[in-house]
Amino acid sequence: MLRDAAEQLPTFLNATPKEAEEAILKAALRVVAIQPILDAIRRRRNEWLAHLDPGTVADHAALAARAKLTMPDLEKALGETEKTVVELFNRHQGVFGELEFIGGDDYEMALNWIRSAKCTFIENYEREFGHPLQGPRPRDCSNNLLKMH
Repeated sequence: MLRDAAEQLPTFLNATPKEAEEAILKAALRVVAIQPILDAIRRRRNEWLAHLDPGTVADHAALAARAKLTMPDLEKALGETEKTVVELFNRHQGVFGELEFIGGDDYEMALNWIRSAKCTFIENYEREFGHPLQGPRPRDCSNNLLKMH
């Protein structure tokens, strides 16, 4: 991506060719800074996830030693990559904002529907049987039966 961007300096809408060149250099330095993490990701992908190395399947502990990769490392690599893409896209197209998946928060909506359905079930049960349903209830689920007494 950085090589392609360097070849297209005049096409940057939100930067002069000099500013675009500086943004690309800054991005390249960011990539160099996380190169060990990128190498570990590549090794994990090639040797374990893609099963390209038969020896890895037999000894995955050796891969863990050769391609040490922690969650903070992975988060750093993804964060730095996002910064790079956002900054260059801003310079090239004049667009800015965070990268996110459309619908990336769908799980929150699904959990809210589950919580709401559980509350409705609890309230209907308590109304029908006249006593509190035993067990945990969502924090914001009303306790109408207990309020009536």
